[in-house]
Amino acid sequence: MPAIAGAQTARNPFADLFGRPSSQGGGERTSVQLRTTAGAQIGDTLRADFDRRDVVPDGLAAAADASVVAQYLRDRVQFVGQGRYSYQEFRQEPAFGAPAFDAGGRINFDLTSRIAFQGGGQFVRSPFFRLMWLAPEIFGPSVPAGGSAAILMMRNDSAEGNAGLTAQMGKRTSITGTAFTRQTRFAGAPQNDFTAVGGRGVVRRQLNRWLGLRAGYSREELRMPPATGLENYTNEIIDAGVDFAKSFSMGRRATFAFATETSMVRQNAGGRQFRLNGRAAFQRFFLRTWVTQLAALRGTEFLPGFRGPVFTERGNASIAGYMSRRLLLNLNGNAGRGAVGVGDARQFISYSGDASVTVGVTRHLGVFTQYVYYHYQMPPDPLALVTVPQLSRQAVSIGVKTWVSIIDKEKVPRDPR
Repeated sequence: MPAIAGAQTARNPFADLFGRPSSQGGGERTSVQLRTTAGAQIGDTLRADFDRRDVVPDGLAAAADASVVAQYLRDRVQFVGQGRYSYQEFRQEPAFGAPAFDAGGRINFDLTSRIAFQGGGQFVRSPFFRLMWLAPEIFGPSVPAGGSAAILMMRNDSAEGNAGLTAQMGKRTSITGTAFTRQTRFAGAPQNDFTAVGGRGVVRRQLNRWLGLRAGYSREELRMPPATGLENYTNEIIDAGVDFAKSFSMGRRATFAFATETSMVRQNAGGRQFRLNGRAAFQRFFLRTWVTQLAALRGTEFLPGFRGPVFTERGNASIAGYMSRRLLLNLNGNAGRGAVGVGDARQFISYSGDASVTVGVTRHLGVFTQYVYYHYQMPPDPLALVTVPQLSRQAVSIGVKTWVSIIDKEKVPRDPR
């Protein structure tokens, strides 16, 4: 469920349940929050043009999850950590369970008044495989909850980490250097394991409040498992472009942002394939408690499940808001297409939509219902782990969710007078 805190009012006693983040008004803040969800889902595969034994089963499934988010904020240090465990029980014969968990965190530490360290990492174990490229992830990930967007019952472990430094060269100029790595391991299919490593350096110059220039270089290498005999790919990005983010005059409640970059992909010592990429996003708050978001992304990426670069074009639209003090509505839609590999790459498409309604029963307890539909279509391609000629699926969920603040402490600096 997307957070709509920017449009919420402090007087709503159900805002905590619906996802209001902690506010930071200066000083030191420590918070630990617990969220739980439990419910049931009925799934139905409308069409599957491949072996349905590998697809997420139809019928009734019970699900539960619990997540903890810890946050520590002060002048020089900001840390956010999270952990989540979920379990789904599929009730068709023979019944079986599908546990999953993930944990991670990120930190920002000001080493000096001009130099800051950023780092983060995450580990995810999932019983499902998804086409990860669907959501634009500009305002944040938009994947339907409860494993609904999964294609196959295939256990996989993913880990990623990054670390970097930012140096402030003046009021308007900064230099950032970052190194990162990502890995995905597929249980029972090591020939499809995914490893990508790279680094990025960029210089930013802020011209005014809403317009900045950016110049940098990024390099990422896709390392193929030795058993496949396939060559590695390298994606180089000439990060010369603009960053634009402006609030419009309509009550300062609308924001538009875009950025551009150029990608160069090559296979080992082969020739380069150039591509202009970019992203654009629009966000508008209205009627005091409502927000709508539109986002589009054209990218060149290395993604788990594909043995080559993926050229994608995708978009997302969402709207969320209170229909009453107790009733929250969320609507999301995603669509995208992509091609894998350099040269004779074939296109695949995907789109999905979901709608959910949550009713606040108390300050920390709510009931919800959700409907999800998604569709994948992919031609045969030796560079793809999963070939999906066509798959359409829908699911309906009902359940309860809770939100509990375990720790919420704030220290405000004393007035020295």
